[in-house]
Amino acid sequence: MKFASALFTIWFLHLSFACCQGKEEMQPALSGKLERYLAEISDSGNAFSALVAVNGSVIFQKGFGWIDSQKTKPASEKTIFNIASITKSFTAEAIFILKEKNLLSMDDSLQKFFRDIPADKRSITIDQLMTHSSGLGQNYLSDGIKDRDSAVRSILQDSLRFKPGTGFAYSNENYEILGAVVEIISHRSYEEFVRENILMKAGMNYTWFWGEAASIDKNLIAGKNRILDRSSTIRNWGYIGSGGIYTNCGDLYNWFEALKNGDIITRNNLEIMWTPQLNLGDNLKISFGWFISETSRGKEIWTRGTEDWGHNAVLRWFPEKKTVVIVLSNSGELGGKNSTANRFISDGILEILFQ
Repeated sequence: MKFASALFTIWFLHLSFACCQGKEEMQPALSGKLERYLAEISDSGNAFSALVAVNGSVIFQKGFGWIDSQKTKPASEKTIFNIASITKSFTAEAIFILKEKNLLSMDDSLQKFFRDIPADKRSITIDQLMTHSSGLGQNYLSDGIKDRDSAVRSILQDSLRFKPGTGFAYSNENYEILGAVVEIISHRSYEEFVRENILMKAGMNYTWFWGEAASIDKNLIAGKNRILDRSSTIRNWGYIGSGGIYTNCGDLYNWFEALKNGDIITRNNLEIMWTPQLNLGDNLKISFGWFISETSRGKEIWTRGTEDWGHNAVLRWFPEKKTVVIVLSNSGELGGKNSTANRFISDGILEILFQ
């Protein structure tokens, strides 16, 4: 029996070694394929950074291109990009954190947080804001407005596209109001609350908010494809709650892992956050601050964002394949392919990973 047990142990260790050796041999080959593909599509004068993780381990992370039009500063894995509407996913977490503290519920209406609300918007709930079913449109009404209450008033004076809860219309205004709710309940600025309750817990040391860009190392931050008016670069409600966060691939991955592991909100609330709430058609659904697609590769949970001055980002997670792909870019539409760089590049990465 001892002899048989010893033989089994030797066989098991041999098999384990062979499997691990196979994975170790595959990883350089896969990394080589990814690097060749990304180098081929790298656009001079533009920059992007990509990260791939499998089974909780980063197997590829690198920057490509140049962060300045003079091509003097190469992009790296530490290059900082604005992640635009991925900020909405952070705001959704902030709302769930407040929910866990019993400071709000998804059914709370705007009347609980704001005064003098127009009659047609009094019934709008937190749930509807988070799923873009409030009826608010995408009209950028708070852009440039520094004062929170003035921004909220401007948004709520707009006409609704439909009765709250009866349709879907993607709108930054939903998440700017949620950002205001975070401030009102926490008695702190949106940035302070998110930094303390999310960024610090996730170990995000290379992440900043809109209005803080001047403090980012110029050798790290990717350039924009046009110069923004100086007045719009200061803190304003067009970039609070709905967008505005600057970060890199590594920090964004740290955030996702902390979220997935239950370090930011409980696993029960995480499950709720990723539960589909509305069916948008074409195998696409929306949850709270995230989108969910049913694809040939299985379920995909994702968040993405794009700014009209070039910066764009995507995080795509395939839970059944335990694979995360992150792409950050300042390329806008890539090479006239009628697709934002983050989507085009990540599609190519997935073809290599799942071929």
